Amino acid sequence: MPRIVQICASAMIAALLFLAPTVAQESRPNILLVVLDDAGFMDFGAYGSETRTPNIDALARDGVMFSRFYTSPFCGPSRAMLLTGMDNHQVGMGTLVETVSPELRQYPGYSMTWDDGQETIATHLSDAGYQTFVSGKWGIGEVGANLPDRFGFDRSYVMDATGGSNYDQSHYLPGYDRVDWFEDGARISLPDDFYSSRSLVDRLIGYVDEGDPDRPFFAFLSFQALHIPVQAPLSFIEGYNGVFDAGWDVIREQRRQRAIELGLVPPTTQLAPSPQAHRAWEELSPEDQAVAARLMQVNAGMMEAADHHLGRLLAHLDAAGRLDNTLVIVTSDNGAEAAMMELPGALANTIVGGIRRLEGYDTSPENHGLPGSLTAIGPEWASVSSAPFQLYKFYAGEGGLRVPLVIAGPGIAPSGIQRGRVHIADLMPTMLDAAGIPYDASTYYGRSFMPVLTGETEMSYAEDESFAFEVSGNAALYRGNWKITRNAQPRGDSHWRLYDLSVDPGETTDLSANHPELFADMLAEYRSYSQEVGVVEPAPGEYAMKQLTENLIARVAAKYWPYLLAFLLLLAGTGYGIFRGVRFAARRMFG
Repeated sequence: MPRIVQICASAMIAALLFLAPTVAQESRPNILLVVLDDAGFMDFGAYGSETRTPNIDALARDGVMFSRFYTSPFCGPSRAMLLTGMDNHQVGMGTLVETVSPELRQYPGYSMTWDDGQETIATHLSDAGYQTFVSGKWGIGEVGANLPDRFGFDRSYVMDATGGSNYDQSHYLPGYDRVDWFEDGARISLPDDFYSSRSLVDRLIGYVDEGDPDRPFFAFLSFQALHIPVQAPLSFIEGYNGVFDAGWDVIREQRRQRAIELGLVPPTTQLAPSPQAHRAWEELSPEDQAVAARLMQVNAGMMEAADHHLGRLLAHLDAAGRLDNTLVIVTSDNGAEAAMMELPGALANTIVGGIRRLEGYDTSPENHGLPGSLTAIGPEWASVSSAPFQLYKFYAGEGGLRVPLVIAGPGIAPSGIQRGRVHIADLMPTMLDAAGIPYDASTYYGRSFMPVLTGETEMSYAEDESFAFEVSGNAALYRGNWKITRNAQPRGDSHWRLYDLSVDPGETTDLSANHPELFADMLAEYRSYSQEVGVVEPAPGEYAMKQLTENLIARVAAKYWPYLLAFLLLLAGTGYGIFRGVRFAARRMFG
């Protein structure tokens, strides 16, 4: 062989060897992970909502939508599991930082902080050559203690709180000065023209454009929608005039019927009775009905706005020639939020209303959904969002745990509804599989369901395999179609119940007495799970909402004690004046 040919051949082989890793790297998909906040099972159009979500619906048509995807009922624990592939207790996030007690913090499962060595999906992908970006809500543990720049993210633009205004840095909980935002680990102030869904997408587009086009990226878009305060531009809100005027009772039943028609639940599905605290629509005055319908209009407008801005991101990737090689995952962190901004009792409303005004909020009905508002849909509409299931966020009913999941992208054939069980911790190993990154499956609580996405199998869990959840006494264990569940106060009673979800996903009929051996066996399996991951069972009478209230009272008292003292003195003086007046009148009348 002539020497020149040998030289050329050697040069070609060397070039191919040099380029091989680059080619392999370029062929790996980008991954876009989109998480809505507090979106219920039926808040996406593809899942039967009245809300217009054309971009999410298109992804559902092009890929797969899951009818049995489960999360924690609390946001922070869900996000910890999503990013680590572990149970929330195994990574110190046994509850929310707002609902943890001082006593719980001494246990490893409730530390609320991560060590520097904590691995996340971003650390694995970054080590494998991916560019890693996050934009939006973070909200994992102590504020400022677990920021994404420490855990594998190259660029980050995050709100480190459970929630906040969509227009500025106001906090939604009383007693907090402001919401903390960080970019690449440094505290920042938001611009004056900020609106969460638009601004988060803008920042993520900027990160992608500034990155290396020849390297794959992992982008985590974490919307504030639909968390309190529920807010949206007026144009999105007004698009739902009249849509919810029939009221929550009628629309919840309509959604049950649509869920059956779409094949999301079996035809035998019935709605669980509403808790006693829920109001019947017909009991409201016409004026109160109009205000209540407006709340759900805002919720729908906020959801549509998020979908609209997600569509901008997808269109931008398409124009750059990158969408076809992007795996897109869209889901929610838990069921719909059921909080109300009005409290029972005139005195409580007077105090809280005064605090809200001090903090700059305008809670008038005319301002619902607009800048400065503190809008929430309440428990009745939350039951509509989480229909046709029982309860909502903060509880282990299906309405708190079962949320939408849509996945589309390279290698995923359009396959409609997937009915196998999926745990939120399963998403991390699934993304590692999608990126072609080897890992030790035994180290994770979750497992990859990539074989389901590629059509190799229909289910990643066999009928006799189980997984479980627990947060602040709310717990569930799933085995096949069977579920045992325990809901804490105030909506629950902390008693375990057994349901057959194949016929009763609404959890209307407790079968524990009909199947005592199965019930006992599943309870024993839950206890094993609890011990393995480090659950600390709440003491009798203790529950998350009670702890949250105690923590907020302490915070409000520390911040506003001069105002509260003045109010109580005024109240006491007024009461004494009324007493003296009544006594004087009585003496004049009867003395």
